[in-house]
This record gives sequence, structure tokens and C-alpha cells, in this order.
Amino acid sequence: MTKTTLLLSAALLMSGFAHVPANAHDQIAHKTERTAPSDPKLTVETITDNLHVLFGPGGNIGVSSGPDGVVLIDDKFSRNAEEILYHVSEIAGENDELLFVINTHLHGDHTGSNPEMKQAGALVMAHDNVRARMGTSYMNKAFGRMNEAKDEAFWPVVTFSDQASLHFNGITARAVHTPSAHTDGDSIVVFEEPNAIHMGDNLFLDMFPFVDVDSGGSMQGMIAAHDVALELADDETVIIPGHGSITDKAGLQETRDNLQIILDRVSELKEAGKSLQVIIEEDPLADMSEMANFIQKDGIITAVWRSLGGDID
Repeated sequence: MTKTTLLLSAALLMSGFAHVPANAHDQIAHKTERTAPSDPKLTVETITDNLHVLFGPGGNIGVSSGPDGVVLIDDKFSRNAEEILYHVSEIAGENDELLFVINTHLHGDHTGSNPEMKQAGALVMAHDNVRARMGTSYMNKAFGRMNEAKDEAFWPVVTFSDQASLHFNGITARAVHTPSAHTDGDSIVVFEEPNAIHMGDNLFLDMFPFVDVDSGGSMQGMIAAHDVALELADDETVIIPGHGSITDKAGLQETRDNLQIILDRVSELKEAGKSLQVIIEEDPLADMSEMANFIQKDGIITAVWRSLGGDID
């Protein structure tokens, strides 16, 4: 099967697709020799011969490879593009043609190399809301700044409303939308072969998560996303977080339980009539201080407060 035929056939067979470019064949790139980076930022972890994870700045990238070519789950920042493509060539060898990039959500540390991946031959796909939000400017109250609309070069060209299945290299991968989770456009990617789930930023392992309420996310939705993955996983499933190290079903369950504890504690204090500032000062997450990272205790308390309908204006 030629690459062009595979790309177009897979795209047209997706459930709930909304956009397929008429000139998809024009995105097919000739093989390019890649040189090793002089200042490498990424590391590779092997799950199986045909599934790897790239770690480094930004979100974790899944790399699924085989005789048909390569499918990436997310693609970090633009500055990482050449190094990503180098690792793809090292992992996949002569079968390093890019088929798809699946964006698990819209954030720039997961979509920043979309233009370069398109130029390298990939079709970029994501949930409908990813494309919609990328094309819109809106205020992020959590950080007090505008999320500026992205150039169309970053936008996914294939979108879906509920879930989409890709059949390549003799395997099936399903992108499953998780509503109002980390954002309103998040997906988890389920590999039936090998037995693995890429959680995107629905999973921040061993750290407080970033719940992007301004992009339609909620703590309740993140917990629900964990529940979806837990239902799909078994004790042998490899769990790939958006941030953090590879884990398993037990690690996913522990994270889900911690999120529930955080939600319950903040909810109880809010229902008691306490203000956001008072809740922060009472430090209901004092025993979870080791989870502070990109998001601190006050940040996750604020996100839960807003998830429960509280305002910060």
C-alpha cells in the first residue's frame, strides 16, 4: 500500500471526521537524511520494538513505527522538531515516513512542531475543539494573559467529534475524546497492540495537574478521563503520561485517587462558605506538598475552585 493511499484511506474511514485536506498528497515528503543534534534535549525510552516515548522539554511524545511508517502522539515545541525527526529516523530506519501526528490537545508544548511535521509529510489530527481553539484568541485567567490564535499551519487538518481509529503497521490505535478534562479538546490514545495508553495531559504523574479551566477543562473531567482509561486498561497496560515517567494501571489509579482527594477537600471547604483565599491559607493540601511542580498548591486549589463554579474575577 502506498503512503498516499494509506493516509487518505485512514483519514476517510475515521469516525466523526470533519476536515480532510484535498491536497493531502502534496504533504508527502521525500526522505531526508537527518543528522544527530549537537545539543540533544530529548531521550528515548523503548516500550516495544514498535512503540517508543520521547522525553524532554514539553509533553511526552509517543512514537509508533512499522513497515507502513510512523505515527506520533504529540510533537513538543517547534525548537524540538529537527531532533524529533532525527529520533524518528533512528527508530524507524527506512520506514520513517510520517503518517499522522495525533495532538492530544491544543497546548504549544504538544503541538508546537505541527508545521514542521506537516512539512515532513504528516497529517495532523485532533478533536474538533483543538482546531476551533487554535483559531481563536481568548483570555487565560489562570495566567492573566491572552491565548492568541495560532497560525493555520499549526491547526489539525483531520478532526473528530468522539473518537477515531487508525489502522497501520498491523495495529489499531484509537483516539478517544475525554470531555472537559485537561481542556475541552483532550483525547487519550489507546493502542490495542501493544497494550498501551497515551494519556496526554489528562495525566501528570506524581505532580499537581494543570487543569486548564479557561480552555474548557475541569477537575471532575480529569477524574472522569482517568476512569475511562482505567476501564480500558488491565494490569499489563503501559500508561504514558503527558508529563512524568511511564507507569501502569496501579500508578494511574493512585493518581486518580489523589485527584479525588483534592477535589473533595476543596469542595468541602467551599460548601462550608469559605472564600478561595481562606481555603488557600488553610492549606488543605499540606500533606501533598511533594506534588508541587509546574502547578503549586494555590494553583491547583484555584483550579478546583473554578471547576466547582467559583469565580476569580
